[in-house]
Amino acid sequence: MSEYEIQTTDAPEEDGLVFAVTLRGDGSGTFADWQTVESWTPEDDVIWIHLDRASDRAQAWLRDQSGLSPATAEALLAEETRPRVFRGKTGLTTVIRGMNLNAGQRSEDMIALRIWSDGTRVITLRDQRLQSVRDVLAALVDHGTGPATIAETYLRLIARVNERIGPTIDAIEDQIDDIESNLETYDTSATRKSVADLRQRTVILRRYLAPQRTAMGELLSDPPVWAGDTWRTSFRETTDRVIGYVEELDQVKERALVIKDDIANEFAEKTNRTLYVLAVISAVFLPLSFLTGLLGINVGGMPGVANDNAFWIFSGAIAVLLVVEIAMFRYLKWL
Repeated sequence: MSEYEIQTTDAPEEDGLVFAVTLRGDGSGTFADWQTVESWTPEDDVIWIHLDRASDRAQAWLRDQSGLSPATAEALLAEETRPRVFRGKTGLTTVIRGMNLNAGQRSEDMIALRIWSDGTRVITLRDQRLQSVRDVLAALVDHGTGPATIAETYLRLIARVNERIGPTIDAIEDQIDDIESNLETYDTSATRKSVADLRQRTVILRRYLAPQRTAMGELLSDPPVWAGDTWRTSFRETTDRVIGYVEELDQVKERALVIKDDIANEFAEKTNRTLYVLAVISAVFLPLSFLTGLLGINVGGMPGVANDNAFWIFSGAIAVLLVVEIAMFRYLKWL
């Protein structure tokens, strides 16, 4: 089974509490309910609390009962957030964006995951279902291979969210590769639309991943006091991965611009070729049209009016002139 196909547990959601898990310290965990969350103290087992940000009960608990400072609570509950790191009086807040893999939605409309911890518990908030969170939950509850400590939970969540971005970036690169390889055989109008859509997706993704790269760099350079020994090593890998994503998106953007220029140049070349053909045709028939127009005027004194062979003589002269013009154009390499 691929790491992107982990079977996830259906957590017992309860009025804004998507799930809560107490960590046993051996990679496994046990589900907890609202009562456990509300009565939890630092002397109890470490706990991971995952909340629905839109829930009134979750918002009230976060503001009034969680023990978080008002600034931290409001940062976690903010409507629109960009990836960033926020250090409060009691803990570390990280806001990152993950791929939207929900049915019927665009993956590039990335979902915000808000993570806070003070070393004794982890609180996360979501706007929509995020599969990366379910992956870590399944490792804890179903497989017993999850994080053993709060620091590991923090690391695993951020790493998993960033790992799931990879397939989307790969798909975009495969798409631009396919367009470049078949540019001459594809329909030009369809290709222009595909390139425009690809550039739009790239811009949306980069808008989130660029600040996410900065946030990862901050966590790497200035870890919290409760960070474990593997913090820097793990975050260096995650940071390098996000840096790679941004660089790949930049390359895709540049390649899309090159393809767009190639398509525009092809259009211009076709237009110029058409105009050239029309110009040559006009040049060929201009003298012929002048002569036929001149001899077609209805005035007295027209030569050949009384000669029955005048029409054929004139037609022969026109044909000779046509042959001379074509020979001259070929000599000048206009044809």
